[in-house]
Amino acid sequence: MIIDDSVDAIKILIKLLSPEYTVYFATDGYKGIEQAREKRPDLILLDIMMDPINGYEVCKLLKKDGETEDIPVIFLTAVSESMDEAQAFTIGGADYITKPFVPVVVLARIRNQIRLAEALAELKRLYDLALDANPITGLPGNNSIKKAITAALETDRQAFVFYADLDNFKAYNDSYGFANGDKVILYTSDLFQTVMKEHAIVEGFLGHLGGDDFVLIIEKNKALDLANRFIELFDKGIKEFYNDRDRANGYIASKNRKGVETTYPLISISIAGVDLSLRGYTNNLQVCDMCAELKNKAKQEAGSCLVVDQRT
Repeated sequence: MIIDDSVDAIKILIKLLSPEYTVYFATDGYKGIEQAREKRPDLILLDIMMDPINGYEVCKLLKKDGETEDIPVIFLTAVSESMDEAQAFTIGGADYITKPFVPVVVLARIRNQIRLAEALAELKRLYDLALDANPITGLPGNNSIKKAITAALETDRQAFVFYADLDNFKAYNDSYGFANGDKVILYTSDLFQTVMKEHAIVEGFLGHLGGDDFVLIIEKNKALDLANRFIELFDKGIKEFYNDRDRANGYIASKNRKGVETTYPLISISIAGVDLSLRGYTNNLQVCDMCAELKNKAKQEAGSCLVVDQRT
C-alpha cells in the first residue's frame, strides 16, 4: 500500500509494483490509516512530507493500532528533504527509500521486508503453538482449537468437527498406571494422524484438549469414512495395551474405592460429529456445546461409537 500526496510518485510506484503485487494507495495520512485498517496490506510505503499529517505521525498511529501495528512501514523521502533517520526507526519504520526511485532497489527492499515480516509471523505462530501444545502429544491445545473452529466457521463451512473422548480410560490408568495411560494417549494421537494421511487430508486440523479428549476438523466429504475407519483400527489396536488375561476376558477386574470387585470394559472411544454446513453456528462455543451434547449420547452406547448431528 502507498500513502503519498504526490500523484506522480504513486503512478510510478503502481507501474513498478503492480506486475507482482496488488497495490492500494491513499493521498493523505488519515485516508491511508483508514485503508490500512480495512485492507491489512503486507507492507506500507509511506511518504514523510505530507499534509495535514506527516509520515512520522501516520507511522506512530499505525503502530499504536492493534490492527496495523505489525505491518512493515518503509518511509519514502526525497534526496533534497531532510530525514530524521533515528526518529524514523524509533517510531517503528522498517526501512526507507529515497526519491527519485531506483526500481531494482525499491523491489529488493520491499521483497526483503515482506519476507522478514512473514518469517516473524511464522516464528510467532510457532511460539504460540509451542506454548499451547499438549505436553504428551505435542498437538495444539485449547486456544488453537478455538481458533481452528472459528476459522472453519468463517470459510464455506464444508467441514466436520469431531470431538473424541476415550471411554473407561480412568479405570485403565488406575490399573496399569499413568505411564501406560500416556502410551494410550499417544497411540490415539498417532492413529488419528495415520488415518488422516490414509484419507489424504491436507488441510485438516488435529488438536488435543487435554486428558483423553481430541478435536479433529476435516473436509466434509471424507469425514464419515475417516471416523469409521479410525474406530475400526482403534478397536483392533487398543487390545495391545492390555495383558493377556484382561485381553482374553475383555475387561479389567479391580476393586473400587469401597473395596468391591468391579469389572470395567476395555477402552473404547466415543466420537461426536458436527457438520458445520447444516446449522447456523455463529461462534466456536456453540459448536463445542453441540459436540459435548453428542459426545454424551455416544458415551451411553457400549463400545466405540460415532454419533453425528445432521439436523438443519
